[in-house]
Amino acid sequence: MAGNPKKNTNAFSPEKEPNIKYQPSNLGWGLSALYEAQMLTFSASFEASEIRKKKISTILRLLIGKPQQQKNNIIAEIDIYQAFSEDAKQVWLEAYRLAKKNQDSVGAEAILLALLKQAEIQNLFARIKVSSHMAEGFLKNYLLLNTPHSEPFVKKIPFEAFFLATRLHTGKIDSLMLLGALIKLAPKDNIVQAIFINIGLTAEKLELLSVWLLGLDYEYPENSKNYKLLYCCRQAKALEEHFKYFYDFHAIEAAVRLSSGQTLKDLEHKKALQLLVKAGLLAKNKGQKNITESLVEQEAEVN
Repeated sequence: MAGNPKKNTNAFSPEKEPNIKYQPSNLGWGLSALYEAQMLTFSASFEASEIRKKKISTILRLLIGKPQQQKNNIIAEIDIYQAFSEDAKQVWLEAYRLAKKNQDSVGAEAILLALLKQAEIQNLFARIKVSSHMAEGFLKNYLLLNTPHSEPFVKKIPFEAFFLATRLHTGKIDSLMLLGALIKLAPKDNIVQAIFINIGLTAEKLELLSVWLLGLDYEYPENSKNYKLLYCCRQAKALEEHFKYFYDFHAIEAAVRLSSGQTLKDLEHKKALQLLVKAGLLAKNKGQKNITESLVEQEAEVN
């Protein structure tokens, strides 16, 4: 069983929002953000001819190092496109390609469709028992009947992805960070937000799943619900590697929920882990590999 990970002393406090001031930019994207005495810009746009094909050798410096100041400029300037992973850059190009193919503006729908093609996003959807292919099909059918519009919040997505990546110490802006930004920024009346609500994917859950799936060095306050969930997720990963199981996130949520109040508060996550281990044994006896919420509930009833 894997040991407890090293605690990150810079853990994010949900109530703390970055102090950002957006303003127009001369670059193709048309928007920049003033953040902690740094000017954040985004050199890419949805126009393929304007997207810069640069290497990502400066990712770590951009996210965790000190940016270099321009000569005769008090404010340091950072191009956050240079912190995009190759997958994230591919998402950006694919979103533009999809919109152009349909002669539409690039909106949240095109970005989500592009994200759904990424293995990282497909894995996340599988963890919450949602078919990324069905979500893609639903969205495509919706677009056959509705014309998307380019909305102002779309321009803020790269910046919000940057803040999320910085907060979680990912070292890069990847597909999960873009999805997190989309969840946070999409208005309630946008179809993509309706999809997120329907599948139960919130910004908070996306962050926790990202920490788990990316193996990030990040901690929640001790004995909080997310602390217990993350503990069980990390231990579930070790069980998966050893027994070739696949734990649904709903199963882990059920184990934490059903262990609440069953023992001392600082031992509840251990109790939850016991349920997950026993649910794994039950699955093995049934010849199954997927550990589901139902299996956890069956074990909880026995115990």
